[in-house]
Amino acid sequence: MLSDMLTELLPYSGSYRGGLSNHLPMTLQALAELGASDAELRLLAARRSHLEPLPDHGRDIGDTRGWLGDAQSEGAWRRRFACERGRGEWGRHWPSRLQLVLAAPASASFHGVIRLAYALRGGVEPEIDAALAYALSHWRLLPLPGLASAPQGLGEVLRNWQAAPLPIPDDGRLISDEIAAALALPDVPQRLPPGLLASAREQRLYARLLFQARHEFDALHLLTGWEAALSLARGHGMSEVPDSAALQMQAALLGIYIYNGCPVLARPGKMALADVGEIAAQARSQADDHSIKLALSCLRLAELEDDADWLMLAAQTARRGWRGVARA
Repeated sequence: MLSDMLTELLPYSGSYRGGLSNHLPMTLQALAELGASDAELRLLAARRSHLEPLPDHGRDIGDTRGWLGDAQSEGAWRRRFACERGRGEWGRHWPSRLQLVLAAPASASFHGVIRLAYALRGGVEPEIDAALAYALSHWRLLPLPGLASAPQGLGEVLRNWQAAPLPIPDDGRLISDEIAAALALPDVPQRLPPGLLASAREQRLYARLLFQARHEFDALHLLTGWEAALSLARGHGMSEVPDSAALQMQAALLGIYIYNGCPVLARPGKMALADVGEIAAQARSQADDHSIKLALSCLRLAELEDDADWLMLAAQTARRGWRGVARA
């Protein structure tokens, strides 16, 4: 069963090799949602030789000051959550922690919010705690280059930047580092109108067009991160992500757009819609976990947004993998 497999993975850290995210719990949940059998899940769960044990430095769990954003606190957070569950206190702290995760959705290159959303859908409490511990221990706010709170102008900004592209920064290391490097370019604040904040739905449209223009790794994570953030919001009675999350996701969109050379964002041509069951079956056959997760995210966004364009992207991803998605 999936719950047993997720429990077997608990000794491992949320990251490995100095910052790469442990995708295995997320991919298992994604495959399960796509209808994978226990045998298929077991085959994937066995592929864990690349993972690293979770260190726990034994810090006092009675005082969490200074833990937020401290990667070395992941093990202590897990112990803290287990203690709170034993005392019946976990739920009392949950609303403020969810708010924290949503306020910094690009943390751990979007994997904090993604893993937490997947874990909550799976419902395995120790995995929920592991996902939350990873999100909080790797918590990071993106710099906001002059963004404010009135909706206007995102499409025009992107078109203007495409007409006169900003210089692409030096190669980064992790996705969040690339975004921060792009937003730190000196011309960025001067080329943003005051009061820029697009609606979340409009941002997701431009995020999809950006991926279809470049189908690059960081643009992919913007999509899966958006689906996870919206999943968390909808799962807790919100119609949309909070403004704090939308601001951070817009900053991420701008940074990724710059980092990908400010491409033209054109709507791709229409294609015949595939059956959802067929898309799920094709996605399960993909060997790459990013293709599996992107296909699932697009299927979910097609439903959450009531937008068939997401279904078309899901079908393309399931059939060809994320690298083979047709360019706009």
